[in-house]
Amino acid sequence: MPPAAARTARGAPAFDRRWLGPRHWPSWGIAGLAWLLQCLPQRARDALARLVLPLVWRLTGRQQHNARINLGLCFPQQPPEWREQVLREHIALAVRVTLDYGLLWFGSATAIGRAVRFHGEEHLAAARAEGRRVILLVAHALALDFGICAFGIRHRALGPYKALADPVIDWLIARARTRFEGSVFEREAGMRPVIRGFRDGQILVYLADEDLGPDGAVFVPFFAEPKATLATLGRLAKLGDARVIPSVTRWNAAEGVYDCFHLPPLADFPSGDAERDARAMNAAVEALITPEPAQYMWTLRLFRTRPSGRAKLYKQRKTPPAGG
Repeated sequence: MPPAAARTARGAPAFDRRWLGPRHWPSWGIAGLAWLLQCLPQRARDALARLVLPLVWRLTGRQQHNARINLGLCFPQQPPEWREQVLREHIALAVRVTLDYGLLWFGSATAIGRAVRFHGEEHLAAARAEGRRVILLVAHALALDFGICAFGIRHRALGPYKALADPVIDWLIARARTRFEGSVFEREAGMRPVIRGFRDGQILVYLADEDLGPDGAVFVPFFAEPKATLATLGRLAKLGDARVIPSVTRWNAAEGVYDCFHLPPLADFPSGDAERDARAMNAAVEALITPEPAQYMWTLRLFRTRPSGRAKLYKQRKTPPAGG
């Protein structure tokens, strides 16, 4: 979607009638399938996920390649068998979560509220009682959008959004994040939307674990590997006099719900030292990932920016993975 595209008052892309043309019919087919799936019983989606998993495994060679690199760098102390098991669980979880996206795109607030449970809301209430603003430090878990969408039913929230190449899918995902009390803004907009949001009493949803390049980044550990980490969160917390509350959403297969966990706010944050704050942020994200590593988006190119002298990673595989 081009930067000049029209946007709604909440920052999502406005619907464009040109998207109804034949070029975009495959995307509308995906949307129709998502609508149909959200009408089915949960056990039907569970069964379908198991059925298509071998095919998905065969088609995701590049993503698996990225994930193996990331898991190897982050968990060198673990045996290869452990890392491979995490990867297989990750792909299975990704399939299962994807089949629920119709709920976010078309489900009612009541249905979404039943599907997502919140834990640790007292940490937000305590920050508000202190007269502090709140920054939600969110990990890139597979169920990320379920937590963000459901959070927007309960709270007025604001977060950055990166447009997708497919304008129809981009519209559906951004619309899901802004259907209720949520708003989004493009990263290129800079600090102005954040300042306006703070003044308006919105909670800032901050996604900190992507590699966005060397500008404004410092290299600090992420698990066992140095990672280019934006040193922005400390400045935002100081700017807004805000408590930073780590948050992650996970799929709970045993109970058939999504659990969104809010942890206690970061202590002594910000410290005034950019590198120390970046390390504290990464440590908080690590704490969100560690209980269930397979739920994290290991397919991201987390270490795309390398320290001086380190080899580049994530070269494309030329052969598909074996087995399934």
